[in-house]
Amino acid sequence: MIKVSVVMLTYRHEKFLQQSVEAVLNQQTDFEFELILANDNSPDNTDAIVKKIKQNHPQAQRLRYYRNSTNLGVMPNSRKALEMVRGEYFATCESDDYWSDPSKLQKQVEFLDAHPDYSICFHNARIEYFEDFGSKDSDFLRSELHEDDLLNPWKEQKTFGVEDLIGEDEIWFMATASLMIRSSAFFPFPDWLEKSKSGDIPILILSAKNGKIGYLPEVMAVYRKHAGGASLTDNKKDEKFLRNRIFMYKELNKATGFRFKKSFERNIARYYFMLLGASQYENHYFKKLGPALKYLQLTFPQIPHKKELIRDHLLPPFLIRLYAGFKKALGLWKED
Repeated sequence: MIKVSVVMLTYRHEKFLQQSVEAVLNQQTDFEFELILANDNSPDNTDAIVKKIKQNHPQAQRLRYYRNSTNLGVMPNSRKALEMVRGEYFATCESDDYWSDPSKLQKQVEFLDAHPDYSICFHNARIEYFEDFGSKDSDFLRSELHEDDLLNPWKEQKTFGVEDLIGEDEIWFMATASLMIRSSAFFPFPDWLEKSKSGDIPILILSAKNGKIGYLPEVMAVYRKHAGGASLTDNKKDEKFLRNRIFMYKELNKATGFRFKKSFERNIARYYFMLLGASQYENHYFKKLGPALKYLQLTFPQIPHKKELIRDHLLPPFLIRLYAGFKKALGLWKED
């Protein structure tokens, strides 16, 4: 019987892959676990690296590997991998991160076994910085990892709820490599999630609505930051990305039974405001009107950025030019 299924997505991570995979296979447990390694048709040496691991690693039988014939994208590939999960729990680790504690799985399983009312367990992680992901000769920005590079410098709070994951701004304090989730709290995989550009946020919220979140302050993983990391490829000036976030949070609002409607709406409003600065909206007054009015509707009566919204996005350009001309005629215009 498989107790834990570890899900690892990989694409263009040949530089990091062997360390990430072996850190999973080297876990010391008193239960059975598996590693589902999902290659989204990566155009590098991933196949050769996996072949070498399968030939040489003593725990290679735990590895279930597949390579997509075409590049599906992060969330379709994630769905495919997650639907292969057989464990009571599933853990996640991106193939550019790695686990630093060989007893990580054992500790998290013991926690979740002892706390059936918890759906998620996560732990602290250390941040490692890469200077140039595009160069084969890239070096670490830091040669060592330091205490001040912890993802979560706080250690006091040990229990969280779904309300801690929802706010006016996007909330993220759990490294993907630190997560273990009770499978029954998350599955079945909702169809809409495959269209989301974010996986961690909705998976966490959907699971947390069915149980509490436990935190272990021990540092048991390393989260790598580099130019090729998924979190650094989010384009917050792109209409498509921003509208996808609006879609995602609307679906999560429905999925949580509108219990956190106000918080979700303030968050969604933030993305409507960000749309006004999207590259596709530049110098398009009428195109901006819809998002601007939606922002007003969702934030009324406590409207952040009210003056900026009216001045830069709601007032027609001809009125602004007329006003400027009037002030200049009266000698009241001041050049910046």
